[in-house]
Amino acid sequence: MGLSSTPGVPHKGWHLNDVSDLQLDEGLIFGEYEDCEFCDQEQIRYVHILSHRDYSGSIRVGCICSCNLTEDYVTPKRRERELRNAAARRARFPDRKWRTTKRGGQTITIDGFRVTVGKLSTGKFRLWINSKEGTRSYDELRTAQIRAFDAVQEMRKRAEQQKDKL
Repeated sequence: MGLSSTPGVPHKGWHLNDVSDLQLDEGLIFGEYEDCEFCDQEQIRYVHILSHRDYSGSIRVGCICSCNLTEDYVTPKRRERELRNAAARRARFPDRKWRTTKRGGQTITIDGFRVTVGKLSTGKFRLWINSKEGTRSYDELRTAQIRAFDAVQEMRKRAEQQKDKL
């Protein structure tokens, strides 16, 4: 039984703090996802974290409950759609057209960053972003490419935050 039938739990006036992708952020897979704390909907991958001034702590709910509880039918959907789109871009990234380097690595330019994945003599793979070598090695090419995507997204986010500070 969810919080919707618990006396004293507000049904309106909540604030959306964050939206999290349990697969990307926490490495969970279907079957490990959470249930909506408000309505008990099972297996929500995209968790909306809400707070209320008359409720101690926060609650983790699905998109529909987030819209209803915040009385905002745009922002929660937009935030979840952004996460869904990012997850889809991440999954497709290794399948993009990569060029082969002179040394046999794979390279691509994304968002102004030149990403190269090269195979080491150990058989593992390493990343280079804008000619700066990474410190980690990966067992599979696809894993290295996905980690490269994550690194570029993080670098892009930091650059945007720096720009916003100016």
